[in-house]
Amino acid sequence: MKIVKRDEAVTVVKDDGTRVVYHMFGEYEVHFNELPPGSVQEWHSHAVLEETICVTAGELTILWTDEADQQSTDILHPGDTARVGTSFHTLRNDSDSTVIFIALRLVLSGEDHTRTFKTDKCIDE
Repeated sequence: MKIVKRDEAVTVVKDDGTRVVYHMFGEYEVHFNELPPGSVQEWHSHAVLEETICVTAGELTILWTDEADQQSTDILHPGDTARVGTSFHTLRNDSDSTVIFIALRLVLSGEDHTRTFKTDKCIDE
């Protein structure tokens, strides 16, 4: 087991007040984000990595473009997850309170491991 405490992770505070705590591992990255009211991330995409966003507090507005270059928008609430993939996207906080979300970033092999996720648990009896 490897435990990485918050003070051991890489913390970045951006110009708009967004705080990101990066936990980087060889095959994936987990980062905790605090997006203050009125904050907007720059539009961006990822060429190789897969990004999944999991909202834990507040309301996060996500905008993205699809393969036909059509723009879409949705609002994510606590417990909602967005699999961003490689789409061009941005995140913004239109509310009066801080949005907190976790981003998982991975470089995927394209293999389906759904069965493994459902069954790979050994019980100590």
